[in-house]
Amino acid sequence: MRFPVFLAFFFLLCGGCGGGSGSDARPSPLPGMTAGPSTVTPAEPPAPMPADMTADAPPVSPRPEPKPAPAPLDWHAAARLLAGLGDDLPADYSQIIALPAFKAYAERIGKMWKPVEQKRSVVEKWVKSELAELNANCRTLFYPFSGPDFLHVHLLFPGCRDVVMIGLEPAGTPPELPRILERPEKFFSKLEESLVHILTLSFFRTKSMQEDLFGKEVPELDGTLAPILFMMARTGHRVSSVERVQLDWDGKVVPWTGTLPEPPAAPEPVKKRRKAAKPVKRTWKPYSGLRYTYSAPGDTTPRTLTYFSCNLANEVYREVDGVLARPDLQKYLRGLELSTTYTKAASYLMHHEWFSWIRDFILERSPACLQDDSGIPISAFDQNKWDILYYGFYDVPIQLFMKQKQEELARRYAGGRRVRPLPFGIGYKVYPGRSNLQLAIRKK
Repeated sequence: MRFPVFLAFFFLLCGGCGGGSGSDARPSPLPGMTAGPSTVTPAEPPAPMPADMTADAPPVSPRPEPKPAPAPLDWHAAARLLAGLGDDLPADYSQIIALPAFKAYAERIGKMWKPVEQKRSVVEKWVKSELAELNANCRTLFYPFSGPDFLHVHLLFPGCRDVVMIGLEPAGTPPELPRILERPEKFFSKLEESLVHILTLSFFRTKSMQEDLFGKEVPELDGTLAPILFMMARTGHRVSSVERVQLDWDGKVVPWTGTLPEPPAAPEPVKKRRKAAKPVKRTWKPYSGLRYTYSAPGDTTPRTLTYFSCNLANEVYREVDGVLARPDLQKYLRGLELSTTYTKAASYLMHHEWFSWIRDFILERSPACLQDDSGIPISAFDQNKWDILYYGFYDVPIQLFMKQKQEELARRYAGGRRVRPLPFGIGYKVYPGRSNLQLAIRKK
């Protein structure tokens, strides 16, 4: 049985996922022959074998021919397949789109997408009215605590050509084909489950992502890769490549190696907690990321989205370094030519002092911020430095975050000054008429 070209998707990035060079390695040269491709040195005549070894000597098996390198992946077709869009795919995909599991998934996901399309036209009209200047001058959009939410990147910031998204969720690795073919129903069902909240509530639930995107139930879905490709395809974008990347100590994005040397000025070695134990040398792990190259509908100019799995808290969380311990992440963020920062459904993390570094970084470096009330507290914006517009309605947070109520923000909304309508739902209070956004522009 010959597998279609799409199946290369499930083995791509192998160099970044561990292991050796696979089929790219040449076989070792035979004795008496050089490894060069154009010169052959005659071998010395072999010594005669003893008489008692020649009669029953087994035949020598020929060395296997090296396997050819896989053909370049059609990422656009792969993204459309994950999006349940089986039309206009190459003929080699016919085996997959004929699966009953795929057909059922495509039908269900198509119905879930219809309300998004209805909301899309409302959002696009609002963006042209309220965010036109922001989009016209957008170089780099920074979206911390994003998860895989490319949908609202596209809806709110269609003018931004470079996007940086950071979340705790893994960047993801390509699924293994044989395991998917063994249980396609489970794979497509779990992929659909991972998309329910973003398509119905406008955000990814952190708790659900811990179950859906960490490979617990379906090992083939171990990160943000599949949801991002899904949303790129569904919003009409063409994906040309996805590259696994990491940061070096200078804060530069480099190809993935999976290793990170000691930093130039390493902190003191971590000591074991047991008494009289010798200090242990720390092993530094690189941040895992994916860089997507894609183009927007009607525009062939390449764009990039870079997603990194990072902990943006000051200190360690879930055994992941905090930003204060990682000069590579600090240098990377400081090196970005930011135009706008966007936060939504961010669990009010930047209301707390243990997220002070990322909060202060945004306030110091970002020329503009679009957020709901779960982002930076409104009191942190110095009114001598920022012009702020208020959209929608605000009184109190949802019950889960009631302690994060902002009295100052409630007073500003109640006063009605500089408060404008918000014709769509977004964030934790997703229903129209209950949502809020604030647009802060740094004064010149």
